[in-house]
Amino acid sequence: MLFVFSFKSFSQIPDKPNPPKLYNDLTASKNFIDEFQAKELENRLEEFYHQTSNQICIVIVDDLNGLPASDFSFQLGTKWGVGSKEFNNGIVILIKPTGGEGERDLFIAVGYGLEGAIPDLATKAVREKEMVPHLKEGDNYGALIAAVDVLEKISKGEYNFEVARKAKNNTAIVVVIIIVIIILISFKKGGGSYSGGTYYGGGAYRGSSFGGSRSSGGGFGGFGGGSFGGGGSGGKW
Repeated sequence: MLFVFSFKSFSQIPDKPNPPKLYNDLTASKNFIDEFQAKELENRLEEFYHQTSNQICIVIVDDLNGLPASDFSFQLGTKWGVGSKEFNNGIVILIKPTGGEGERDLFIAVGYGLEGAIPDLATKAVREKEMVPHLKEGDNYGALIAAVDVLEKISKGEYNFEVARKAKNNTAIVVVIIIVIIILISFKKGGGSYSGGTYYGGGAYRGSSFGGSRSSGGGFGGFGGGSFGGGGSGGKW
């Protein structure tokens, strides 16, 4: 019975591309990002794979075939074998851009081997702070690059997400104190103004872009048999 259920579930997941790619637009229109951006992104993901053996696979679909975004992501990651069989070091970024406001899906699934390095809280922050603002503005490429920037750094251990989160909170407290001081000075002087910005700590670069042509030199050799269980998070926008 369990085997039949698993088979039926996997049958709702599209087959992996041939030849294999790390950026996959499976929508009917194929225009989530333009052709040049897709090539640049693929090169970026291949380079990261060759540097670390970690695989970030981005999949854009029109329909989830009746599955929750979480199930679709985990099953796709396992069916395609994103990441290596030995380390289960794959990441799937799933986007369903169809539907009205609040109906579009975004899920980041993390393979077993990366769950310790990339906790659910980190994937939630990547979605809400790095991706959704770009997606709401129609900047699809910016959303993908912002996510890749952060996920690469976390998975390589270039910064600790919890430290980054605490640094952001501390920065917010400092900003509030500065604002209060400025307001008090303004009252005393009869005027004054303040202009502030936003900060998302720990090396995550808001609104970042990737330009110039990169090539990993060896191309993408294919998925390695990685598995997914329950790490990650999702939401709608």
